Amino acid sequence: MARHEPLGRAAPGAPPDMKVTVKLGADGKPHIVVPPQETTETVESAERPPTPDDPRTGPMRNIPPYGGGV
Repeated sequence: MARHEPLGRAAPGAPPDMKVTVKLGADGKPHIVVPPQETTETVESAERPPTPDDPRTGPMRNIPPYGGGV
């Protein structure tokens, strides 16, 4: 029998957990003010070197290697 295990995130359709503030602007219309979120550092990987062209002829590229699956 399946057990109920709660999700580690909010369910789709549930209201967001953050607090939203609404202020009236100078024009009298409501403006939403979202509190700033903390940023995290990200690490970007270096570019991959270009792969060399396949030295085999065109018909030989489509044929699998001979032998036992090396």
